[in-house]
Amino acid sequence: MSNIGSNVSNLVNGIIGAVVLLIVGVALGPTVLAAAADINSTSMAGVTMGTAIVTLAGFIGAFYYLGLVLAAITTFWAVVKFSK
Repeated sequence: MSNIGSNVSNLVNGIIGAVVLLIVGVALGPTVLAAAADINSTSMAGVTMGTAIVTLAGFIGAFYYLGLVLAAITTFWAVVKFSK
């Protein structure tokens, strides 16, 4: 295969991988949010740093989806950079 064909093939494979990462992450999102819904002040009673954990659990959805978007952006960047 020529050098250009190899680069295009690598680019397409990388983009497909990044899209799969994004789709799987979005599909698992409700599971992550449901698991985090069980974290409350009653379940964290007597746990060191329990109030901080409960406070951060309220933002778990934002952290999860932010991390997912940043991972997809990083994957796209890496694919474009290293497929040259």
